[in-house]
Amino acid sequence: MAVVFLGLGSNIDKEHHILSGLRALADSFNYQQRSRIFLSEAVGFKGSDFYNLVVEVTTLQPVETVLAHCKRIEQENGRKPDSAKYSPRSLDIDVLLYDDMVREKAPQLPRHEITENAFVLWPLAEIAENRQHPILKKTYGAMWRQYCQQPEQQNLTPLENTDWLKEFA
Repeated sequence: MAVVFLGLGSNIDKEHHILSGLRALADSFNYQQRSRIFLSEAVGFKGSDFYNLVVEVTTLQPVETVLAHCKRIEQENGRKPDSAKYSPRSLDIDVLLYDDMVREKAPQLPRHEITENAFVLWPLAEIAENRQHPILKKTYGAMWRQYCQQPEQQNLTPLENTDWLKEFA
């Protein structure tokens, strides 16, 4: 059984699309846990703030099938396959980790965004603090503690009221 970590983000009808995405992921995989939801500024473009979180699932499916399921869920939630990289998102689901797999072709694993974006690293560190990055050989908890000391870190705030997610507590 592969342990997979998925990054979810939305800045269009955020509560609706995050909840819809979580339900679809729970239907497709063995849902394990999720991080808190974080509010973050749009990166790379001017737009509404995002909700971001990381989810852990397990599956017997190969990584390509996991990726295809995630793309289907995105499209079911209004995501256009040809949308620009830096643009508003109804739902974005990225495969961050698939066990300790390392690969360069799509999906690139581990995702480089883990080391670059607070909105990926902090929620990942919350639910996989002691798990080790397969290339850097550092735990995600240690990586987050080092990252958050940098002055240029992105503005990120945990949401206080997430009662609308009680089924995924």
